[in-house]
Amino acid sequence: MSLDDGLVADAAALTAWLRQAALPVWCTLGQNAFGAFEERLGQDGRPIIEPRRARVQARQLYVFAEAGRCGWSGPWRSAIQAGLKHLSKSFLRADGLIRTRVSYVGEPLDDTAYLYDQAFYLLALASVSRAFDATIFERDAVALRDRLCATADVEGGMLEAGAHPYQSNAHMHLLEASLAWEEAGVDPGWKAFSDQIVRLAKTRFIDAEGGFIREFFKADWSPADGADGHLVEPGHQFEWAWLLARYGHARAAPDAIDDAWRLYAAGLRGVDQQRSVAVDEMNDDGSLRLSRARLWPQTEWLKASMILASLCDGARQVECLNQANIALRTLLGYLTNFGVWTDKMSDSGPFLDEPAPASSLYHIMAAYVQTRDAVNGLEKHSYQSVDLG
Repeated sequence: MSLDDGLVADAAALTAWLRQAALPVWCTLGQNAFGAFEERLGQDGRPIIEPRRARVQARQLYVFAEAGRCGWSGPWRSAIQAGLKHLSKSFLRADGLIRTRVSYVGEPLDDTAYLYDQAFYLLALASVSRAFDATIFERDAVALRDRLCATADVEGGMLEAGAHPYQSNAHMHLLEASLAWEEAGVDPGWKAFSDQIVRLAKTRFIDAEGGFIREFFKADWSPADGADGHLVEPGHQFEWAWLLARYGHARAAPDAIDDAWRLYAAGLRGVDQQRSVAVDEMNDDGSLRLSRARLWPQTEWLKASMILASLCDGARQVECLNQANIALRTLLGYLTNFGVWTDKMSDSGPFLDEPAPASSLYHIMAAYVQTRDAVNGLEKHSYQSVDLG
């Protein structure tokens, strides 16, 4: 089918914003002379002096690797090389795991090895491998993956550090990293790792009756007690839908794609029709818990809509593209002309005036890549306007 001109124009606008504003800002003002990526930039581009988290360093490596892979002619290689050097020096523990937090000048503050941080380190290494067309990072990635797998319980789940040891979110990002390594690497263990996480999602994370993903669980992977067990995040419904659609397509597994559609429908229940935003939190009975709308759920709404549009046709495809159009237009409203963004829309509509978190650029870049791939795939030719080169 022919794509709506407005969708293509908005995709081109997102591409231009990345090429001309965001990527130049975040590899200069957003990265210091020692390769460390800033946690946040003020709306005036000034860095916020605060501790640095491993997940942000890894996410920014992913961003510049994908930018390079998609043709950006800026200094993505030097940003990655300096960023990898800093991450290895300041965050890599002697045992090969990544500590979670260091001071602004790189001194260790918290040696905890969060599962979430390991997932993003794996994703960064996969993305850099693809961008550099190199295999040198896979050995370290396999060693880390196998170390994590050795801690898995009988259900295949792994424990997160901190207050919520049994959760779906960290596994979601491990699946993302594993799927990336299926494309970037050669080790057959990645497929088994992806299968393990998807099996856990299908049997434990996804509510069999409601078709939505829960966030927190007890030791037997049944829903957590109290309010934690009732939490449903629309953004994560979309994010899991995107991952299961990728997985199902790669495996020719229609049951996984069916699960993706169920999660997508669950995510759409969290879209505020009046504001055209995906809200932050709901309850498992469908009631609203937090009507604030952060930037990142909008990117996941867009990603899920675009990938599912590429996997269907007819009226279903038209509806997915309509949702993608709304999500993309909403996302553009969060972005500023100066390469930063507003992160939170209040429940009454205005954006909160606060610094832009670097962590959001990972979400924006992933949404761009999925949009670019879907637009070009649906039209069966490449649009120069959605190419970063």
